[in-house]
Amino acid sequence: MATEAHREADRALADGDLTAAIAALERVVARAPDDFPGWMKLAALRRGARQPREALEAVNSALDARPNDFLGLLLKGNLHEQLGEMGRAAEVYRAVLHHAAELPTLPPAIAQQVERARGFLEQQRREIAARMPTAELDPEHEARARRFSDNVLDRRPVFHQEPTHYRYPGLADIEYFDDAYEALRARLRAAAPAIRDEYAALAASHAERQRPYVDFAPGQPVGQWADLNRSPAWNALHLLRYGEPDPVNAALCPATLAAFAGDEQARIPGLGPNLMFSLLAPHTHIPAHHGVANFRVVCHLPLIVPPHCRFRVGADTRAWREFEPWIFDDTIEHEAWNDSDALRVVLIGDLWRPELDRADRAIVCDLLEAQALVGSSLGAL
Repeated sequence: MATEAHREADRALADGDLTAAIAALERVVARAPDDFPGWMKLAALRRGARQPREALEAVNSALDARPNDFLGLLLKGNLHEQLGEMGRAAEVYRAVLHHAAELPTLPPAIAQQVERARGFLEQQRREIAARMPTAELDPEHEARARRFSDNVLDRRPVFHQEPTHYRYPGLADIEYFDDAYEALRARLRAAAPAIRDEYAALAASHAERQRPYVDFAPGQPVGQWADLNRSPAWNALHLLRYGEPDPVNAALCPATLAAFAGDEQARIPGLGPNLMFSLLAPHTHIPAHHGVANFRVVCHLPLIVPPHCRFRVGADTRAWREFEPWIFDDTIEHEAWNDSDALRVVLIGDLWRPELDRADRAIVCDLLEAQALVGSSLGAL
């Protein structure tokens, strides 16, 4: 019976009788309230008849029958926008973009509508940002206001620190520290050509000293690192490891060590600093993971970056730019991709978390030194 009523609506529509087609579909959904196609077709016809409020009621019923349907949400957002309900439209469009990211392909017409939704959200974001009174804020609070705005308007997922071993209390969840350690970043930019030359010379003369970045001891559980454990797809040339210089590699890279040296370096008994060239092979993905300790952050100085390389920390994905350093919290979930046909090389080093003062640093060092001493004395028993 419902199928015949659908055909009746189609015949009326073919004859140009929009009113009769709407009436036929209304009879269909009255008898079959779970008829998702019927509700969607009714919503489209009511919109065509310039009945946006009634069309919205129909698409809401369609979504009751099939919650979170992508096309239903896309139409719902459009109808809210048509009705001037911009806040509701933005809320629905954010859900549309979330679902669209999970779909492998979209028909061109639908993809165009998705891009239109994206543009709507970007325009709304700009308008709201323009009304935010941030002009009087200091840089720290301006950054917080920008992050708060992103969290609210983008509804982006919030990621937290999840150190695998050491958590120092009272530290905020911050993915990238773009304003931290400017003097260090300036030194690295200035020294970057010489650092890249030192890497090239070291790699050419001592390629055999490359070690897998992931190298679990026999018997250790490797979990998500199974594909990369002891794999040459991700190698390292260590200059400093747990605070100790490599006798060969470090001696060949004086400019690199000098540029990275300073109070920013996390000198922690038995843990740091670490400094290495990270070599990521073509078409290699480093899976999402977390670092050891939140009292340190990590600095990347990109030296060789082919196209199609990117890096994600939390909800923020960026592309490396050669000679432009950045600093991030590696205890927040992060991952990397080299989707190119060439090697990617980044200098990686440990730094103190910027907010920690000398007293905080001393607390960390004292505790880890005590832990090491107790561990060695227990081992001697």
